[in-house]
Amino acid sequence: MPHPTVAPIVEGHGEMPAVRALITRICLEVHGTYAEVTPPFRLDSAKMRKPEELAKALRVQAARVPGAAGGVLVLRDSDDADITCPVELAVSMAPAPGTVPVPVEVVIARHEYEAWFLAAAESLRSHPCVLDDATAPPDPEGKRDAKGVLRTIMNESYKETLHQAKFSALMDMDLAMERSRSFRRMVSAVGSLLG
Repeated sequence: MPHPTVAPIVEGHGEMPAVRALITRICLEVHGTYAEVTPPFRLDSAKMRKPEELAKALRVQAARVPGAAGGVLVLRDSDDADITCPVELAVSMAPAPGTVPVPVEVVIARHEYEAWFLAAAESLRSHPCVLDDATAPPDPEGKRDAKGVLRTIMNESYKETLHQAKFSALMDMDLAMERSRSFRRMVSAVGSLLG
C-alpha cells in the first residue's frame, strides 16, 4: 500500500522548506508513520485572502495526491489585524464539500509560525544562533510579532529563509504541543490527512 501524501500550501518563502521538514517530523515522531510531502505551493498573504487564488492552489495540490491516501494542508499565519478568531478563519477558508477531490485541512498559526518556536524555545539552545539561556515566554502565542520576540533569544537577526527550516528540524514537538494550541491543531490536522 502506498504511503499517504501531504501537499502543503503556505504563505512565506521560509515556510517552503520548513513545512516539509515539520510535516515529515510530525508523521514520524508523533504519528509513527511516513508520508510523502510534496513541494509546497506558495500563496502569499494577499493571494491567500482571495478565494479564487486559494481554489486554484487547492486544485494544483490536490492533483499531487495520488489515490485515496493523504490530502492538502493549508497553513496560514493569523497575524493580520482583521483576524480575531483563528478557528473562524480556518472555517471560512475551508473549501465547500465536494469541490476538492481529496481531504483538506486548514491550520492557522497563532499569530505566526514562529510562535511554535517560542513554545519550544529551550530546545533551540543547541543551535549556534540561539542564546544558551533561551526560555519560552509565559504565553508563546499571546502576542503578535513572534519574530520580534524570537530575536530576543538569538544572537543574530532572525531570517525566515535562513532559520525557519533549521528550527523546524530542531524544535521539541512535545514542548510545542504542550504550550501551543495552534501547534496541537497542526499535529491533529496532519494526523487526519494520514487517515
